[in-house]
Amino acid sequence: MKTSYQILLAVISGILVCFSFPTVLFGWHAPSMGILGWIALVPLFVVIRQVNARKAFSLTFVAALIWYGGSLYWVFRAMHTYGKLPAFTSLLVTILLVVIVAAYISLAPFFARLIARNIKSEMLILLPIFWVTMELSRNYIPCNGFPWSNIAMSQYHTLIPLQMCDIAGVYGLLFVMVWVNQFLAELVCFLKKEHITNLNAKAITTCLIILLVISYGVYRLKTFSQAGVSTLKIGMIQGNIEQDEKWDQAKADEILNIYRQNERRLRDAPVDLIVWPEASYPWFISTQSTFMRPSRLGLSDLEMSRYPYTLLGAVSEEPNQDLHNSAFLFDAHGRVEGEYHKAHLVPFGEYIPYKKIFFFAKKLTAPVGNFIEGTSFEPLVFDTHRMGILICYEDVFPEISRKEVAAGAEFLANLTNDAWYGISSAPYQHLALSVFRAVENRRYLIRSTNTGVSAVIDPLGRIVTQSSLFEQSIMVAAIASFKNLSTYTRLGDWFAWGCVAYAAIMLVMAIVRRYRVRRAK
Repeated sequence: MKTSYQILLAVISGILVCFSFPTVLFGWHAPSMGILGWIALVPLFVVIRQVNARKAFSLTFVAALIWYGGSLYWVFRAMHTYGKLPAFTSLLVTILLVVIVAAYISLAPFFARLIARNIKSEMLILLPIFWVTMELSRNYIPCNGFPWSNIAMSQYHTLIPLQMCDIAGVYGLLFVMVWVNQFLAELVCFLKKEHITNLNAKAITTCLIILLVISYGVYRLKTFSQAGVSTLKIGMIQGNIEQDEKWDQAKADEILNIYRQNERRLRDAPVDLIVWPEASYPWFISTQSTFMRPSRLGLSDLEMSRYPYTLLGAVSEEPNQDLHNSAFLFDAHGRVEGEYHKAHLVPFGEYIPYKKIFFFAKKLTAPVGNFIEGTSFEPLVFDTHRMGILICYEDVFPEISRKEVAAGAEFLANLTNDAWYGISSAPYQHLALSVFRAVENRRYLIRSTNTGVSAVIDPLGRIVTQSSLFEQSIMVAAIASFKNLSTYTRLGDWFAWGCVAYAAIMLVMAIVRRYRVRRAK
């Protein structure tokens, strides 16, 4: 096969993967095309089937540049338009990010081809295992990880396969998707009269895997019940504050009044809990604070009821002037019932990693300063309910939600501000990633955002209600608080780490075999 044809097929895969994700390009919101995720990699896998490891890396890198570039373009906008970095610098950082994540995933077919050539193992097994291994590593490295645009993200609307995430997590679904893509690629090669080993066994195994995923999904959707579970009413405020205005002290009173007015409206709904978005309170709050006048929250200073509780996002300050991105829980009398400090900070947004290299990026944290990460994942408690807090993009990382639910959280609350990204793919992709956390842990997840998309997601992954982008709004929803723990919550990413172990063993075997062959020569 000519190199130009190989590159063309890689480009096609890159485009298909990109459009399998929630996509907004030049103001056009593409229709949901999650089904593409099950076939998008077929052209690429057909190409890399017969090439060596280096070429498999190169072709996958071409495809990955396209799908990551097409799904992460909004990083440029966040840095340039709102972060006030020069266009060239913003473009450079965006390209660097895309290159790094593209190189990560390109190592999956590289290692798979390397091992397949040395110990005659099947790509149908090796490729999904190494794909999961590289995606898991991207969850942690570099800069505390960035697991955005995992191809499983395309399935946030596909309820049946989504259900398996409460057993094997998002990485289990990812494994199945890569397996199906690789099998279809081998089937295409077979139809082209190429020799495929053990095709019948592979077809039977693939059909059994698909049947198991569908059967389990249908079973969970039909048997899920909220009977006998306590419920509560949640109110959420979407303040729709422009990013340029958030830290303008001349606008602080005006911003607070928006939230106070909406707090009064929700109090009369009535609701049990009112949630403000991330960093919505326009002044710093001391970590030593134990009280705030209810009128500051939009409630009466003579409030007689214990409801509603208020959960709000704010920047908090330690006595030594260290800053946290925090959430504070107040009762109706203004007493602080609990606080949570964000544990997983955004590089270049809340702190600057590798400061000697990225010295030019200080402007990104200039409006507030560098934050200090929190260390506790304990739920906040109000009345008889326990809620896990996720600030900003903490809902992207599976292990954080899992820790909070394992610690007793009965539902999850995500406070975020996606104003940075404008009208782009980012807010919709962020919502999509939240869906997986709800299903993995079988918990309701509520999202209170500054500019959208605010939403309520049920434990089956259904988006019960959601807001529009860049509109001021309030939402009220009844949710249930669950106590049972899913298999995933109990065991974590057992499946993904199993893939890592298998990949490590196969790599060692390949290295040993290669060493012996060289010695024999």
